[in-house]
Amino acid sequence: MLCYVKYTVLISLALTGCAKASPPPERPALTALLKQSKFKPDGHYTGADTPEDRKPLQDAVDAAILDIRAMPDPLDREAVRKRLSSLLGDVDMFATEDRDEVGRYAIRVWRALGFKKETGLFYMSDDRVLQQ
Repeated sequence: MLCYVKYTVLISLALTGCAKASPPPERPALTALLKQSKFKPDGHYTGADTPEDRKPLQDAVDAAILDIRAMPDPLDREAVRKRLSSLLGDVDMFATEDRDEVGRYAIRVWRALGFKKETGLFYMSDDRVLQQ
């Protein structure tokens, strides 16, 4: 019975708006990255290794962006780094060029958030990763 009462109270609070969660902060630079069409050929990248790889790669990057965009202010740099590191691990089974492109997206996300220091995700500088 006690569980039923607690459940009823929670439902009532939710319906009356007392249990509202605050909306995520505005992060327009991340929204712009989210809207980009990803893993298409450009001057340095030939596009996804196979046509079937493009959607899961884009979904992985977009999921990371959404997760980071939903983080509360002030952003915890280590939490962002951890999520980006997880993104890199999520695409480990894809072709090297595709993994490299995901790494470039990770740096773009990092910089879109205004972080000035290196991501620390790579054995070389972020600038060098972006140039490759």
